[in-house]
Amino acid sequence: MNTSLYLGRVRAAVSAARLWALAHKFWAAVIIIFVVWGGSRIYSAATAPSTATRYVTTTVATGTVVATMTETGQVSSSQELSLSPKASGTVTAVYVQPGQTVAAGQLIAQLDATDALQSLANAKLALESQQISYEQAVATSTLALNLLSAENTLSNAQTALQKTHDSTYASLSSMYADFSTLVSNIDNHLHSENVQGRSGQQNLSAFTDLVSQRDPGIVAYSSAAETSYQTAVASYNTALAAYKAASLSSTDDELVALTDTTYQAAKDIATAAKDAHDFFDRVSADYTLYNLTANSTLASLLSASQADTLTINNDLSTVLTLKSNIVSAEQTLAQAEDSLSKAQGGANALTVQQAQLSLQQAEQSVTNAEQTVADYSVYAPFSGTIASVGVKKYDQASSGTAVATLVANQQTVDISVNEVDAANLKIGEKATLTFDALPNIMVAGTVSSINTIGSVSSGVVSYDAIITFDTPAPAVLPGMSATADIVTGTETGLVVPQSAVKTIGTQKYVETFTPPLANSATATGVTSATPPTRVTVTTGLSGDTNVVIESGLTDGTQVVTQTIAGTSGTASTAASAPSIFNAARPSGARTGGGGAAVFRAGGG
Repeated sequence: MNTSLYLGRVRAAVSAARLWALAHKFWAAVIIIFVVWGGSRIYSAATAPSTATRYVTTTVATGTVVATMTETGQVSSSQELSLSPKASGTVTAVYVQPGQTVAAGQLIAQLDATDALQSLANAKLALESQQISYEQAVATSTLALNLLSAENTLSNAQTALQKTHDSTYASLSSMYADFSTLVSNIDNHLHSENVQGRSGQQNLSAFTDLVSQRDPGIVAYSSAAETSYQTAVASYNTALAAYKAASLSSTDDELVALTDTTYQAAKDIATAAKDAHDFFDRVSADYTLYNLTANSTLASLLSASQADTLTINNDLSTVLTLKSNIVSAEQTLAQAEDSLSKAQGGANALTVQQAQLSLQQAEQSVTNAEQTVADYSVYAPFSGTIASVGVKKYDQASSGTAVATLVANQQTVDISVNEVDAANLKIGEKATLTFDALPNIMVAGTVSSINTIGSVSSGVVSYDAIITFDTPAPAVLPGMSATADIVTGTETGLVVPQSAVKTIGTQKYVETFTPPLANSATATGVTSATPPTRVTVTTGLSGDTNVVIESGLTDGTQVVTQTIAGTSGTASTAASAPSIFNAARPSGARTGGGGAAVFRAGGG
């Protein structure tokens, strides 16, 4: 087409439109308003944010979660540690002396753990019983219980308990004869008048006077012997009254109570026998040390008191065994009665689960008893040199007693841990140490000590702990500030980000899509026509960002890590468009048929 002709036609059309607009100003205004309004609506629709919810996801995969805690402290300047037991009791042995070099884990001192060892033995017996019960529950969970076998077991348990009851009473009778003899012996050893040249003076007083000028410490031994003897007499009289009130027809529980009373009397008599022997042993040592004239009475008293000590120690062991036997027989009978009841009532769907729970409780009891036994031993937490020893054999010690002071051969960092973190801190955990003054140095360390006695400041409870350097760091000086990143746990399994796990009450869950959403592992996520599915999960170890899923998910499952809520829009309805015309058109204006305006260039 000829360009001049085309431009001419365009100019003619524009001129005609201008003339029409001048002649029809109202309709020209309406058309302009409609064009502007429509354009703005199209622009708003194109630029408005999405109103749909978007989901960001990730895929469950196998990994390892490392849990850490960060604590601050200072490099120790003294590198000394007071070693104390976690339990209380009589010191039975001290294995070190000042100046001695010890290795990490070396035994320093031992407390009397007789009761704790007996408790451990009982816990192990209970564990064996529960193991048998669990195996029986598993074996019979799919079979009919044998009623006759349960009845026989009950009959045997009743017979065994009766025999144990009778033998316990008989043994106690024999034991009280021992007690009477022992109390009389100790009385004779201490209060008879057998010392040559000391006519009319009791042995305890006579020997004390003979050596006290050279050994003033003998007075304490004499006082201890007399005091423990008086305690033993009172305890024996109390136990004897309880024994006389009992009989062969006493109940099993009454016999158990009598064994407790008898055990207390035996302990007090044992203490009296030991203190009497210690007194005569000290006097004998003084006679030798100071070259005093030999005394034939002293040798016989020392030998007799030693024999008394051996006798009462055997009685102590016997009474513990008696109590253990009757308690065990009672437990066996109770289990037999329970088994018979279950046999009569038929199989119980919860039998295996209950047996498993009882077995777990018994295992935990053994673990606790083993820890209690360990608490009676004091070990060196790290290698070093013994600076001082604070106790000797037969002293009483507790958690506040400094058994020995250990000077470390290694560098350490002292930290203070709040009560929440202290519950997760354990000896042997690894740590990474950094130092404010030495930004380029990083040292590996190990938690070597945790003080179980907390301190309170402004209502906050904290516990002191020590981290030992794994290798020396000469550049690190005492007093430097340190930061310790301690690894408190690691677990390998299916791992998801912590943001994926949600909680309602005590239940934890994640949201999944089946089938998986495509292209959703991005920062902006994607929309979905269907909502995600909620899946209940069990979680394990939680780290800084991730958590282990122990049950509920499988490898490769897609889970939601973030939900981005859409924004509300203000879209207009199609019916709102005519209102513009209605508002702009003056009263009486006419439209063409069907409501459409008809325009012609140059027309009226």
